[in-house]
Amino acid sequence: MNALKILETGAFENLRLSRVPKPTLAQGEALVRVRAAGINASDAACVKGLLPVTTVPRIPGRDFSGEVVEVSDDAAKSDWLGAEVWGTGGTVGFRSDGTFAEYVNVPIAKLSHKPKALDHARAASVTLSWQCAWIIVERLAEVKKGENVLILGVRGSIGSNVAQLCMDRGAKVLGTYRTLEGITVPPGVMPILLPSSTDPSTYPIRDAVTNLDLNDQIDVCVDCTGLEPLLNDAILAMRSNGTGRMIVMAAHRPDGLVAVNFRTLYSKALTLKGLNSNALSPAETKGVLDYVAERFNQGIFKAAEVDKVPMEDEKAVQEALARVMARSATKRTVILI
Repeated sequence: MNALKILETGAFENLRLSRVPKPTLAQGEALVRVRAAGINASDAACVKGLLPVTTVPRIPGRDFSGEVVEVSDDAAKSDWLGAEVWGTGGTVGFRSDGTFAEYVNVPIAKLSHKPKALDHARAASVTLSWQCAWIIVERLAEVKKGENVLILGVRGSIGSNVAQLCMDRGAKVLGTYRTLEGITVPPGVMPILLPSSTDPSTYPIRDAVTNLDLNDQIDVCVDCTGLEPLLNDAILAMRSNGTGRMIVMAAHRPDGLVAVNFRTLYSKALTLKGLNSNALSPAETKGVLDYVAERFNQGIFKAAEVDKVPMEDEKAVQEALARVMARSATKRTVILI
């Protein structure tokens, strides 16, 4: 089969189109013919060698959409053989071969029917981001109806999905944008426009929240940016009664360190949690994707348009990975396989 493979990490140019053996099934697995594979920041970090968990040689890729072509368990064939499925997560693409290939093995217990409302390209673009959003909203922040949620970087894939989940639960959502030009703000999201500079001496978030009469009333802050000035500005707007929760999912400095205003953090008795996208078991991942698929089919959740690159175009895939790493991509990119 064809696959995009790295023999060593360190450069995007190391990801090359290769002929590799088709996977063989173990008991409890299904073989999926991949039609589209989403590109995530973790995939770019894998190829660059920034994730110690990665072993080589390796086929990267976590997100996929396709159809089941083989099933190891006879009892499961009637349910899954020929079914259109989507999936993500785990150590696939890091410790085992991933989805940047024509075929990938998936545990039967993890199979989830692709939403009929989405084509393969858009389905493959959102699985990891929806899993992350669910972990943030349900497990880490435990967002409740009537709460105020501030999302730093709401335009991104995870941020926009967090917003949809929170609004589905009856929470009020505020989100930061660098620009509103050419952007359609989702109904229900109160936009906070940030200045072009991230000068830490200014307080654009606290000022905007104050103008909305919500200062000291933010229950949950989700930081999808990894920008210290924004995080510390947001801390100032959080509730001071000990119930405020802050969820962080990005730290872009090479050493991973972030300067946080601990005085404000402890004086407001805030809870600070980090996002681990691999926190769910296969069965839990299936449950999340089944739930999200139903919401897509009901028209409650939406997926944005995507950029598409063919797997055979190595250079286009390499450039897409570089854009993701540089955080300059304006759309999610998927590989058509």
